[in-house]
Amino acid sequence: MILSRSLSRALSRAVVTAALTGAVLAPAAAVPSFADTASASRATAGTAGTAGPGAARATTVAASWPALRQGSRGVDVSTAQDLLAAAGHPVGADGTFGPATTRAVKGFQKSRRLTADGVVGPRTWTALAVTLRPGAEGRAVKALQRQLVQEGHRLAVDSVFGAGTGSAVRAAQRARGLSADGVAGARTWAALLAAPGSPAPGRPSGDPSALRKRIVATARGQVGVAEPSGCRTYLRDCARTAWCAAFVSWTWRKAGVPSAAVPKTLVAREVGLWGQRNGLFHRTHPKPGDIVVWGAPAARTGGHVGIVVAVHADGRVDTVDGNYGDKVALRKNIDPRTARTRSHAVSGYVSPRGA
Repeated sequence: MILSRSLSRALSRAVVTAALTGAVLAPAAAVPSFADTASASRATAGTAGTAGPGAARATTVAASWPALRQGSRGVDVSTAQDLLAAAGHPVGADGTFGPATTRAVKGFQKSRRLTADGVVGPRTWTALAVTLRPGAEGRAVKALQRQLVQEGHRLAVDSVFGAGTGSAVRAAQRARGLSADGVAGARTWAALLAAPGSPAPGRPSGDPSALRKRIVATARGQVGVAEPSGCRTYLRDCARTAWCAAFVSWTWRKAGVPSAAVPKTLVAREVGLWGQRNGLFHRTHPKPGDIVVWGAPAARTGGHVGIVVAVHADGRVDTVDGNYGDKVALRKNIDPRTARTRSHAVSGYVSPRGA
């Protein structure tokens, strides 16, 4: 009995010592479980040459991660592909979940003793996520930058965690009520990757930042759609009217805004009037996901509308507009104070209700 107690004390001391020195006691293939926030972890382990200085594996947090499988497409797929490559399972980040990505996912899952089903679900996301801080470089940083750009932050996707990336991370954290330390830890990853319609960690259902993210992603996903398929998609009948107003309404509905809270008019300036009548119109401080209105709100023809997809530090905005040059177009670096579209100035913005 005395021997057992001595061994127990020795083992306890060994565990404490190992924790303080960063030694790894768990088997290498075990699912990682480190500190819950980036600031709490001082571990320096990570994928060599990818996560950069001070990177550590993220921990499990309560979140609704997107479920990705063969056939999935989009930015979240590119993010998973970048993180797989950062973890030593190379695959191209083309945004298409094909057979090569499925093989990479299964290989990663086997290496972490997860169910090798080829589906990127919560446990696989948790194992893939790495804590990233200023100075980090590589594919994991690129994955983070892709997610930030998708929700409207303007920064270079250059695989280098510099000042611009840090600023965007802090803005995203503030928008979600997280500690704005500029370090992308487990909770930040979970919030950025929260499945559409699901709450980010620590946020109530119907999170306005998630809704805005979906609006931006939906609008960006339509860039390049041209006549005649464009107006038929958003309007169905192109004979009598332009379709910029139809496009913004379609985008809001597609992103999950309730139909009753979406403008029904096909007149651009009347979208602004609808916003005024519903208390959703404002003249300054646009946010990604808002509708930008060109021309004074009125129940008359003329003017133009689009979706704000990025707001820059200097007040300029990027928008995605339907029926701009007979297609859905991405317009960059618009100065709302001086710019004109179809002879009209920006009169204001309409926000989705509750966002």
